[in-house]
Amino acid sequence: MHVDIKRGDATTYAVLLEDAASLGFTPDEIAAAVAEKRKSAVSAECRRRIYSAASAEAQMNMATAAAITSAKAEVDRTDDDKTVLDGVHLALAWVSDMRAAFEALAADPDADFMSDAAWPALPPDVPALIDRF
Repeated sequence: MHVDIKRGDATTYAVLLEDAASLGFTPDEIAAAVAEKRKSAVSAECRRRIYSAASAEAQMNMATAAAITSAKAEVDRTDDDKTVLDGVHLALAWVSDMRAAFEALAADPDADFMSDAAWPALPPDVPALIDRF
């Protein structure tokens, strides 16, 4: 595995992990580089899972619909408006849960962040909402 190792303001890129100590990097510098590489990988997996559930376009359209609906007086909202708002709230809560999972998975070097079981499940009502957008 290759890692980028920081020392002060300098970064040495693509250091082969097995060679890092012999190149004079300290165990703390090496551990920090490994942790950062893991954090980047877990972040990419989190992002991949979120965008596989809802594209950027769908997310923007959902946010726009929620903003328009939220601007209406509550008594003027249709049942469909309420369904959209409830679905958007569920989706946002899931994204928040995904971010929390990211933090925990990035911090645990033994956690299998590629496993579906490691990540919160998308609430069952959300896919139908996403399909609308």
